[in-house]
Amino acid sequence: MRAGRSLKTRILLFLGGLTAVLMMVMLVSVLLRWRTLVLDTHRQKALAVAQTFASSLLDALIYQESRPLRDEEFLANHIHRFLVVNPDIKSLALYDPRGTPIFRSQLAETADLPEPFGHVSPLEEPLIRIYRSQALGWVIETTLFLRIHNREWGWLRMAFDAEPVRTQLRALFFLFYGLGVGFVLVLLGAAYLIVDRLTRSLRQLVEEMQQFDLERPLPTKLKPGDDEVGQLASSFNTLKDRLVQSRRQLLDAQRQIYHAEKLASIGRLAAGVAHEINNPLHGLKSCLFTIQEEAHNAEEVRRFASLADEAATRISNVVEKLLNFSRQKAQQRSAMDLNEVVDKALALLAYRIDKEKITIVKELDPALPTIYADAELLGQVVVNMLINSCDSMQEGGEIRISTSLSDNAHVRILIADTGCGIPEEHLDKIFDPFFTTKEDGRGTGLGLSVSLGIVEAHGGSIHVSSQVGVGTTFLVTLPIGAEP
Repeated sequence: MRAGRSLKTRILLFLGGLTAVLMMVMLVSVLLRWRTLVLDTHRQKALAVAQTFASSLLDALIYQESRPLRDEEFLANHIHRFLVVNPDIKSLALYDPRGTPIFRSQLAETADLPEPFGHVSPLEEPLIRIYRSQALGWVIETTLFLRIHNREWGWLRMAFDAEPVRTQLRALFFLFYGLGVGFVLVLLGAAYLIVDRLTRSLRQLVEEMQQFDLERPLPTKLKPGDDEVGQLASSFNTLKDRLVQSRRQLLDAQRQIYHAEKLASIGRLAAGVAHEINNPLHGLKSCLFTIQEEAHNAEEVRRFASLADEAATRISNVVEKLLNFSRQKAQQRSAMDLNEVVDKALALLAYRIDKEKITIVKELDPALPTIYADAELLGQVVVNMLINSCDSMQEGGEIRISTSLSDNAHVRILIADTGCGIPEEHLDKIFDPFFTTKEDGRGTGLGLSVSLGIVEAHGGSIHVSSQVGVGTTFLVTLPIGAEP
């Protein structure tokens, strides 16, 4: 799994993005609100200073007007003393009611301050503005209309230094920005630890799922818990137990089906087996009768005793073949000779083959390598296919059976007959369980299905081709396999 597509990365990106957006919205909201409060505070402070000075300025104007001789220096000195006491005032200007300057501080004369009014008219409310001047920088300017009762004295214009306010707001911005970044990092760190713990459990669960082997189940390393991941681990453990139990039951059922098909094949071979046992049994009885009649003739007793032993050995061999074929056991792979399996299957069916006048053409490769498989199960496959070939030839015919090396890793068994063939519409159904085209009592419909299951369990395959009236060919391909 690519890191960019991992669940942990997606969760962290989502949480990080969401947290960053929320923090940005919150910080912007708080900063705007704080900026408004700070600016309002400084506006009110500037207005209060301006209004206080305006009161004293009106007193100075009234005093100057009441003197018999007009003293311009008195008003200027009063304003200069005020500017000395308040160094944060960048500029100060006083206008008469017509807008003519009465007094302008040195900076006010050189500064590029905009005019506070477009025409001479009294202001109902004080005018407070914040702007940037090329000469003075950022300033907070207040403009007051001086009036007592109905007497208009003019205009007072004061510009306060706003750079400390701007510095304060900048520091406030970086403070909030640092706190926001720190909060996001702390939150992402905590989220990383939580998500890593969650995804670590999920990764362990995925690894166990990928490494789970029904043939060799291992105990789980995950510990069930009360959270969702723990419940998922508990469910996985339960599923593993059920799968192992189901596989065990399936294998038991498979073995029973294999054994049942073997017994069915034995039933169909019963007549031939009975004949193979009956003939030597009669010979054995005849030998015993002769021995009883000629008990005094030692030479005859020895000769008939030898014949009786030969008959008993033949009966024992037939019974041993049946026992080996009908034995029920688990799949056991070992080194085996495929040609020997074919010979044993032909020997088991020898009576029926002779009785039904079927010609066997063997083309067994003597250089065939040893393969690792279950000889008993492969023998059942060969017997099932030979029985099907015999059933398709009621009036004799030919069965060609050959073994060969397909490639360096596979061997092949080819069984071809000259029987009645299989209709094309039935070819895709012959491996279905219980499907048969034979008469009642001549087959169970499990032979080819069981054979296919055995071959596929060994990692092989079966291919069939058939033509009605010409015959059928089965090609079994098996891997050589490795030593277990």
